[in-house]
This record gives sequence, C-alpha cells and structure tokens, in this order.
Amino acid sequence: MAGVFIHITGNALPRLTQIANTSGKPADVLDDIGAFLDMDVTTRFLREVTPEGRKWEQSQAAKDRGGLTLTDDRNLAGSVTHNVNGNTLEHGLGEKYAAIHHFGGETGRNKSVTLPARPILGIAAVQENEINDIITDWLI
Repeated sequence: MAGVFIHITGNALPRLTQIANTSGKPADVLDDIGAFLDMDVTTRFLREVTPEGRKWEQSQAAKDRGGLTLTDDRNLAGSVTHNVNGNTLEHGLGEKYAAIHHFGGETGRNKSVTLPARPILGIAAVQENEINDIITDWLI
C-alpha cells in the first residue's frame, strides 16, 4: 500500500492486548476494525468531511463541475483498504497521490498548485468510540 496510514495507540491498545492474550489471535477483531475504518472513510468521502466532521474545502474541479471534492474519477475513494498481518492492522489509501490530498501542499509543474489539507484518514472521538464498541463486543 502506498499513501497515508494511521497507527492505533492509546485507549484501544490495552483492550487489543487483552483480546490477543485471551484468544491468541487478534486478527479477527483487527479485521472488523479495519472494515469499520474502510466504511467510515468511504462514507466521509461522500460527505466531504474530516474524521472530526469538519467540511473539506471544496476543490476547484467540484466547483466547476458540480461534483464532489476528491471523487472526480473515484480512484482515491476506491483505494480505501486495510490489511491485517498477525497483530498489526494497516489502514490506508492505495493511491500514491493520497498524501498530497490528506496533508495538502504544493504540487504540479514547478510546484505551481497549492492544495489545502483535506484529512481523509484518522481516528477522532466518533471512530474511537466505535472501535471501543467493536473491541467490547469481542470481549463479551
């Protein structure tokens, strides 16, 4: 996978460790978390919002054509994916240009275009609560 990735730490980590110790195989719960994050990002592409729910700045292409920002040909939105390998969950976007859209910056010939940051990936309170619910369901 190329692009932007997130790394989970914090409140969920001790609970994931508990699952690993209890079941010996955290892959199933990690896959459920990855599937949730995939769905969350895909939904937010359609709503054009950050993980915290703030609206993205509308792109010029969306203004000109009346479409959605970052979904012109759906390649970026369609590249949302996750991979579980043992006790590791990778969640990200498969397109190489994902980072410039996520973080913003200068691009194009001679860095002539400045793109605003439009955070795509991330875990805010809403996602953290859902991840905690997924983990709790596995522990019960």
